[in-house]
Amino acid sequence: MTSLLSSWNLFLPQILVGSLVGALLSVLGILIVLRGMTFFGVTLSQAVTFSVALSLFMEWPGEIFPILFSCILVFPLLYVRKLPGMKEEVILGILFVFFSAASQFMLALGGNVQNHLMAAFFGDILTSQVRADSIGIYVAIFFFILYLSFFRRFLFISFDRDEYKIQVGNPLPFDLLFYIILAASLTVAVNLLGTFYSIAHLLLPVFALLPIIRSLKILTVVCVLFSITSTCLGFMVSLIGLERNGEMIYFPTSSSIILVLCFFAFFIHISRYLITSFFSQKSR
Repeated sequence: MTSLLSSWNLFLPQILVGSLVGALLSVLGILIVLRGMTFFGVTLSQAVTFSVALSLFMEWPGEIFPILFSCILVFPLLYVRKLPGMKEEVILGILFVFFSAASQFMLALGGNVQNHLMAAFFGDILTSQVRADSIGIYVAIFFFILYLSFFRRFLFISFDRDEYKIQVGNPLPFDLLFYIILAASLTVAVNLLGTFYSIAHLLLPVFALLPIIRSLKILTVVCVLFSITSTCLGFMVSLIGLERNGEMIYFPTSSSIILVLCFFAFFIHISRYLITSFFSQKSR
């Protein structure tokens, strides 16, 4: 227990960063799911991973270049998914595979990139040099505040686009702003915590809670708590080593957090199913 507490204090910056970024993604994920853009969110995370890999391979300094590259990458993504004569799922599927393969291609080009890309795909924040005062964190906080400032407008566009055109005007500028916020936030998450981590926090909290919570405000708060709790528990799991063949084995941090997220999501859905089945049989 003493060793666990000392490790917890040692990695407190990583825990805070993981909780902050995960909470931000869980809030963004609400609109992604409500807009029916789940596959687009997953594809965008792979595109962001490619931009992170390319930035590392080109040895562009700092954290701002992959963020800018990802924001620029959003525009062709939005264009090609609406090409006439092709289904959106087909285009997104092709792009998903392309960006995944392109990232692996970057992985094969240099050993210096390899370690970063392994972290980008599988994510182990305990081995990364994460600082709570990094540029990426400030960028994430800025875009989170920006997202909250225009949340009602994003929501209006998502639920009644035609009415928004009548009352306000062209929704395209705010559509683009939403996608830029999403791309920048995903870039920070992938750069620090990994692709799988970003996808899990973007989708799993809202997938787990949307069927049982109808109030948007309550859903937002509970998604944030769901994300932060899973992050902290996942960190604790990764800090507890298991001895095997005389060696201590530690689980990857991001993978541990993702498994905790999956466990809670399955637990909520199974509990809801059992409770609903019990009361439906009792009412007969």
